[in-house]
Amino acid sequence: MKTTIDLMERPEVEADLFFKLMDNAGRSLREYRLISAAFELGVFEALETPSRAGPLAERLGCDPALMPYFCEALCELGLLYRLEGGGRAEKDRGSEEDEVNKGEGPVYANTRLSSTYLLKTSSFSLQHYLSEKERDSKIWARLPEIMIEGPVVFPKADFFGRIIHSMAESSRCGLLQETVRTVTENVDFTKAGKLLDLGGGHGLYAIAFAGLYKELEAFVFDLPLVTEQTKVYIEKYSADRVRVITGDFFKDELGEGYDIIFSSFNPGGKVPELIPKIAGALNEGGIFVTRQVRDEKADSDPLANLAWNLWTFADTKKGGSGFTFENSVPFDEYVEMLGDYGLEVKKLIDMKDGSRIVFAEKKSQAKI
Repeated sequence: MKTTIDLMERPEVEADLFFKLMDNAGRSLREYRLISAAFELGVFEALETPSRAGPLAERLGCDPALMPYFCEALCELGLLYRLEGGGRAEKDRGSEEDEVNKGEGPVYANTRLSSTYLLKTSSFSLQHYLSEKERDSKIWARLPEIMIEGPVVFPKADFFGRIIHSMAESSRCGLLQETVRTVTENVDFTKAGKLLDLGGGHGLYAIAFAGLYKELEAFVFDLPLVTEQTKVYIEKYSADRVRVITGDFFKDELGEGYDIIFSSFNPGGKVPELIPKIAGALNEGGIFVTRQVRDEKADSDPLANLAWNLWTFADTKKGGSGFTFENSVPFDEYVEMLGDYGLEVKKLIDMKDGSRIVFAEKKSQAKI
């Protein structure tokens, strides 16, 4: 039987540590759900015209009592800002002013952050990225089931065909520009006539390179369902010197006569068996450029490694850490192996996101 003495006994480990852990995790989940719901409800599209919470709730079919709290929470995240008493947003709007002024409270409007990334009409919209985040959250919601039954299995072609637009959106927000600038500063494109974007997906890198160098012909090599989406971007950017090659680089030949082979975060980027294919496809003096996440960065994030292992492909086994496959080797070991096939490493550049770009020139036909 418990006594009052037992009631006064304290745990050996301070409960604050656990409460802080759970509070931080819970807050992150709430913030994610808030952003996802606001996007799904069309809040940011509606607030292209600033509005009070009441008219906004009416326009979106939402509970008017909840909407002020919803908007204030978005303000806290920096996705909306408030104009107390309406401010300049209400002036000179004619009939729109009556709608804005209906009810009480501040007027809400999109910030530059939400206008840039959360408006579907924005050039930098991340709508497909958000869709992939939602799919990822549903996988995590099944974590107990997955821990018992094993990883979720996706057909590889279907998976990459689906996420290609998310990857394109993400790259457009700085990664592509930084990578293209770095590569063009370290490779003489004026001497290149033919480029291969290996596992190039959306093809935006090939499109950018071809756009900068008018004598360059570029090819994007990827799976059939992926290259169908690549064509969408080729047409969008009127890239008439960019074409697709359909295939599986683990199984099929890459072609030949390339002056540059480029690979960015490619699933085969640390698989040695692809090196002779790459070397064989390059002209003498050609350059192989590959960008990959460094092993120490991937290995240092156990949560990311768990996320990577919660799902797999039906026909290709993945490796244990982020974006590696069963035949991958450590990145430094992969770089050393390039020399065995006549690819002499000329330069390694560490990027601010923790990845590394390797530049290797084809010198000989050794081992090819």
